[in-house]
Amino acid sequence: MKKELFLKIVLGALICLSLFLTFIIWTRPSQFNEEINTNQGTTSSVSVARKLPQVFGPTQIVLHSYGETNVFFQSDVVSSLTKELANWKIHSVEEPVELSNEEYQDKLNQTNAVEMVFTQKISFGILSDVFDNLAGEYYDRSFNRLYFSEDDVDQIYFYNTQSKLFYSETIEGIDQKKVNELLNDEKEKYYAATAVLDEGKQVYTSLNEVELPYLSYLVERQTNQLFIEQLFDDTSEVREDSDNSENIVSYNDYVSELQINENTDILTYYRNRNSENKLSITDTLRESYNELIQYENWSSTVHYFDYNDSTREVIYRRYIEGLPVFSELFDYGTTHITVVEDGLSRLQVPLVIAQTPISDVEEQKTLPSGVSILESLEAYGYDSEEIDDIKIGYTWTNNKESDRVINLEPNWYIKINGTWELAKNLLLNEGGQ
Repeated sequence: MKKELFLKIVLGALICLSLFLTFIIWTRPSQFNEEINTNQGTTSSVSVARKLPQVFGPTQIVLHSYGETNVFFQSDVVSSLTKELANWKIHSVEEPVELSNEEYQDKLNQTNAVEMVFTQKISFGILSDVFDNLAGEYYDRSFNRLYFSEDDVDQIYFYNTQSKLFYSETIEGIDQKKVNELLNDEKEKYYAATAVLDEGKQVYTSLNEVELPYLSYLVERQTNQLFIEQLFDDTSEVREDSDNSENIVSYNDYVSELQINENTDILTYYRNRNSENKLSITDTLRESYNELIQYENWSSTVHYFDYNDSTREVIYRRYIEGLPVFSELFDYGTTHITVVEDGLSRLQVPLVIAQTPISDVEEQKTLPSGVSILESLEAYGYDSEEIDDIKIGYTWTNNKESDRVINLEPNWYIKINGTWELAKNLLLNEGGQ
């Protein structure tokens, strides 16, 4: 009896200890991880492998079937066709012709075509490895669409919806059978779409309602020390300064400064660079990519999302389940990188990263069609000229019960006057002028 009583006491103690440790991990994850790393004198390293064609690759695959348009947006379809692109061999780029957006759509509607849609313009130089002989004059020319016809896989077409330039090139290596198998296997992951918005800004959006799951993830916070060691050449000269009023920790070594907002877990780094020469767009994108793979540890996909020509800032956005991540309060969805001839000039990156999905049963949300969203905005007084883009994205919110959990809700987003806004917020306001 005494032995059984002793075992019960030990078992009860172990259960209590397990519950206590679980509570600590859920409620104090960042402090817990920070203490472990500090005591052991170790830091985690960036381990996510990102290939350049994937980062600068398409975010949508569009299947055109003689007038019908269907958009594949799930990550497995997009990534599979992006990998196929690396096997292609495109011959020299020829002089383009000028086509309006309407004429371009007419070409697509007359054939069975697979189109790749890029969020932002990509220079031909970024894909130089797939060209036999890319002339220097085309290196910095750009496109944001490419397609090939299933009726003729020996030709590929590039188009820039803003400059209206259309390129037709010969190509080898498109495996039509593999492409068809992939698209046929994933038909449940597309939605019927139509091209919308004004000339130069045309995008595809859904004709019908779209059903998507809510997501929840366990998150981790990367340590300050990891970035101190990466961003400073000599850590012995780094000085620390804490601003208790705003809870910002600063580190500097006289030529650069690293600021970490402990409230938002967003890092900002500045370094003075004496460089008067402006890099070409291709070199800017390549150099910013080299910085991205060092500092962005998001475990899912990251895509090139935008470029500011005046500030030379390149913006990369985190994606999950094939959709972009947005955040209303803090900028948890993007990494901002500015590079000059001498190297990295500015970096802003969130320290919090999603690691493990914890949703056992997926709760679905039904979104209205993109067409109806645009019609509602027009009824509220927004001019179509104000609207640059429309996308479905996941809204990041911190879980109220645990700071180790984030929730992701699918929503429509509108790019209006250069800024991404939650569609429902625009509709709650008084409307356009």
